[in-house]
Amino acid sequence: MSDQAGESATQSGPDELRASRIKLLTLIAIAFVPIFIAYIAYFQFPAIAPSGTTNQGQLVWPVVDGNGIDPMLAELENWALIQPLADDCAEDCRQMMYLSRQVVTGLGKNTDRVQRVLLSESSLPEELASHVSVEHKDALVIEADTSLFQNITRLEPVLFLMDPNGNIMMYYSLDKAGKPMLKDLKHLLKISNIG
Repeated sequence: MSDQAGESATQSGPDELRASRIKLLTLIAIAFVPIFIAYIAYFQFPAIAPSGTTNQGQLVWPVVDGNGIDPMLAELENWALIQPLADDCAEDCRQMMYLSRQVVTGLGKNTDRVQRVLLSESSLPEELASHVSVEHKDALVIEADTSLFQNITRLEPVLFLMDPNGNIMMYYSLDKAGKPMLKDLKHLLKISNIG
């Protein structure tokens, strides 16, 4: 009787070992097969990778350090919408100022997390300075070299977005200002732990 019990224990031992090995290999396959498939798909079939983004603005790459434009920009602790002003600041330029004001107002409780900045090569002409002081009191006006912005884009007018770390990382043309820009900013402020 004891011989039969010993034989059955010996036979069940290899079966249990085989079953344990199969379980282990299955767990390893569950963990690594998806990684392997993703690796092959990414490097062998790059055309199937999604190329779209959800942001409405154009990314600035490489990111520009705001401190290189003016040290006052580096002192800002919030997100900033920066508008380089043309000397004449025609209708489109003023429309962009208006839209940036509306977007910041549209942020509601997050309004104080975004600073509007107007950059000018020299002091503003009297008529424009008067317009800014009446219509855009919340905007910070800085005299600074704006040529760096012209290296990024030739579009005019344009709004640049700077993060609280002083990195200018995105810009908006006039057709993307307004609701598309507001959508981006709401999303950024929702997920951002800074500013």
